[in-house]
Amino acid sequence: MFSSKNFISRIQDVPAKWIFEKYFGLTEPLKGQKVTLNSIFNSEDKTPSMVLYFNTDHQEYRFKDFSSGEYGQAINAVTHMWNTNYGAACTRVVKDYESYLKDGNVHIEPFKVARNLAKHVAKWRVVNIKYRPFNTRDVEYWTAFNIGSVLLNTYEVKPIECYTMEQVLDDKVINSFESKGLNQYGYHSKGELYKIYHPKNKERKFIKVKDHIQGSDKITRQPTLIIASSLKDCMSIKSLGLRVDVIAPDSENTLLTEEQMKVLKKSYKNIITLLDSDEAGINAMQKYKEKYDIPFVYLPLEKDISDIVKFHGKDRAIVELVPKINRILDAALVK
Repeated sequence: MFSSKNFISRIQDVPAKWIFEKYFGLTEPLKGQKVTLNSIFNSEDKTPSMVLYFNTDHQEYRFKDFSSGEYGQAINAVTHMWNTNYGAACTRVVKDYESYLKDGNVHIEPFKVARNLAKHVAKWRVVNIKYRPFNTRDVEYWTAFNIGSVLLNTYEVKPIECYTMEQVLDDKVINSFESKGLNQYGYHSKGELYKIYHPKNKERKFIKVKDHIQGSDKITRQPTLIIASSLKDCMSIKSLGLRVDVIAPDSENTLLTEEQMKVLKKSYKNIITLLDSDEAGINAMQKYKEKYDIPFVYLPLEKDISDIVKFHGKDRAIVELVPKINRILDAALVK
């Protein structure tokens, strides 16, 4: 029976896990586990690039879609799924949840609806970006990873004073916000911004502006290529003085395509992956091994190579990394 006790008047009273389970059409309940699935905003997503995870700081499930760049709370996913504003999305979810409490049925066509509307999702863009000179705070941050001004200039990393994000639908701005911060950096390729990096922001560390294989325009035609996790890792590896080229896809959840790998294998004698030592990184390295027969270096001393440099120093990083690379290269000679 549906009583007044079951009446929901606020979106905060609707469990985030319920929203994800029902609107995304999940086949298993969310019980704290991380779930990876194809992007519901990108119908052409062949490699699962959307992650549902339990945010311990807020004690609720949230999402990050590496394919489209969208992220946030469950209600934010609903706004993107149906191209509606926050208020309308809240009204819809509250109504659906009330119906669910009333009769136990879900009156939603979840996953399919979102996919059919994917091509109409509003897009975010960066405007009014204002740069600033490097300061002592920037120097302190980057030099901890053995990354100095030469590497920062080579890889076109620029400090950002502020910028504006606009959400556009049918050429109309429907939402916007300004971002200011002490540690904001723009990543560029040939002068064009492709990513914004907020190292101190746990919720929005990266903003993807356009597709780009990081470091791909900075290669020096070395015999060995390392595929890393991030541009920061690329620069840290280069700071060790190794005779290697280093690149990084947009994220560990985005593997290089077969066509891209064919080009790389023609250009390099050896290719190695060196991704994060966490679950996501290990899974990605295993996928490269299984799909492309690319060997990997696993360094569990810290989460990534740049943190090894930061917390243990350049010399320790070389001691950890170089012998493992050499063993892979020696094994390749035997084949």
